[in-house]
Amino acid sequence: MPVISVEGEWLKQLLGQEYQVEELADALEQIGCDVEEVIDVERFRCPMCGSAVEGSLGADVTRRCNWCDFEQEDPFVKIGESKVIRLDLLAARPDLFDVGGISRALKGYLGEVQGLPEYGVEPSDLKVKIDPAVAGDDCHRPFIRCAVIEMAKVDDVTLVALMKLQEALHWGVGRDRKLASIGVYDLDTITGPITYTTLDPDKDSFEPLGKAGVPMTGRQILEEHPKGIAYAKLLADHHRYPALKDANGIVLSMPPIINSEATKVKLDSKRLFVDVTGISESAVVKSLDTFVSSLLELGGKAFSVEITQADGEVLVSPDLTPREVDIDLSEAKRWLGLPLDPESLKASLRRMRLDAKPVDGSDNNFRVRYPALRTDFKHMVDVFEDLAIGFGYKNIVPSYAGQATTGQARPEEDQSDLFRAVLLGLGFTEIMSLPMTTEDLHYNKFRLPVPEHYTRIANPKLKAMTVVRSHLMTGLMEHLRENRRAHLPIRFFELDNVTVLDPTAETGAREERHISIVEMGKEASYASIRSATDSLLFEMGHKGEYAISEHFSFIPGRVASVETGTEVQGILGELHPEVITNFGLDHPVAMAELTVMKID
Repeated sequence: MPVISVEGEWLKQLLGQEYQVEELADALEQIGCDVEEVIDVERFRCPMCGSAVEGSLGADVTRRCNWCDFEQEDPFVKIGESKVIRLDLLAARPDLFDVGGISRALKGYLGEVQGLPEYGVEPSDLKVKIDPAVAGDDCHRPFIRCAVIEMAKVDDVTLVALMKLQEALHWGVGRDRKLASIGVYDLDTITGPITYTTLDPDKDSFEPLGKAGVPMTGRQILEEHPKGIAYAKLLADHHRYPALKDANGIVLSMPPIINSEATKVKLDSKRLFVDVTGISESAVVKSLDTFVSSLLELGGKAFSVEITQADGEVLVSPDLTPREVDIDLSEAKRWLGLPLDPESLKASLRRMRLDAKPVDGSDNNFRVRYPALRTDFKHMVDVFEDLAIGFGYKNIVPSYAGQATTGQARPEEDQSDLFRAVLLGLGFTEIMSLPMTTEDLHYNKFRLPVPEHYTRIANPKLKAMTVVRSHLMTGLMEHLRENRRAHLPIRFFELDNVTVLDPTAETGAREERHISIVEMGKEASYASIRSATDSLLFEMGHKGEYAISEHFSFIPGRVASVETGTEVQGILGELHPEVITNFGLDHPVAMAELTVMKID
């Protein structure tokens, strides 16, 4: 998980009170942050882009810039040092990705300022127009949201904070820029209106960040610029690349790859233009709301941008209007086990920078208002987590359970542990794969016909998760493909549940515990997999009865069924060459899959 460094002195300055940095680190732990350590770090100046670069832990000098990837033999010039709090980023709380967001949370928790933070957004005269081409077949990155921020002069510390927050949101919300990416520019270098359009990857050129005086086409950036090489996959299937241009045709950026050198934020910049583009409207809005809110905590002032969409509809961005969610006091007490009443509930939530008011005068139902940046609120139980933090984990009195109980493993788990022990002793390595896959991987690549009825996901979120598995062979073959460069032979096994249709079951389907073993290498054969299966059954106190069988996934004449007279039954043999090549493999593969128990 990524780690960020929060400037201790700057954090104390934002809080307006004198705290020990270690005291602030402890408070961060209490609100759910994973603090690693409090250390001193040095800062250096990049001679290429002028950015301040934090020195690596344990290193006396720095020779490489994290922002423009410039590197030289001579050390960068040192510009200062400071005490920082290093903490792991919590993906569910992007509002705690930087010093501004952290100061907002600590102000409430430490009692400096309580209740909902209100963020005003004033109108600006800047307009953005969306070219329909960004949502076409040649280029698909259709969503954009924007804002204008006025700040005091940007200094080294602020510039580093901007860059860190930008990259943290790329990771936590944008999924490494795939869903959303952020661009920040010096507005004084831009002439409005701005157009979100596309560029020809081989003809249109501009100077990318860190390459002053070196115009590059879009394709050259993807092939030669460090950031282009790192994120080229995001534009791999695009015939035209997304771009922002101002009224003079100056390129601001080529999202999600790189900004231009001409419009970059630099020391003493005061007016910033922020855009977020992406393929997920939700991720785009979340990123912008979080980014803008954090800059407001640093003393910035927000202005809206009028965006004309491809269909002519006009929207105003950003919208920082607080959101609402209803909660029940009785449910909160049941979930948390805390001695809450209406007053303590409201006080605890105000400590977390939220507001709560009774609904229609009720003493049980409350409407909670929360800032737009709290993108982690999906259900009232998410509010309960904040309620517990606001109440204070240190204030919760431990108590013994009213009734002592003892647990024990389910029968299938005890049996599964024995199977694992045997196969590990036989030299196999256990893998764990996802329980959902696709029709192509689960049936077509195994030369199996797609059945008329099978366990299919009605509304899958991802194209790669449309089928609930009915056998374990898919996961094993995918692991072989990922490890095909490893030394042979390769021996894996997986022990887990599969789902099979059963008209007699209450839900029309039931689970079975399966075990599947595979061997890849020049010695992999029916004899080798039969030997492993015999050894497994023997150690488990079973004797297998084998019979000639047919299966589309196996070579005819090199496949058999096995039964033990109990619930253990299955299939084993040498995989068909077509199946092997379907998974990108080029060595013999032998496999067995056994049903070891039906799950009630």
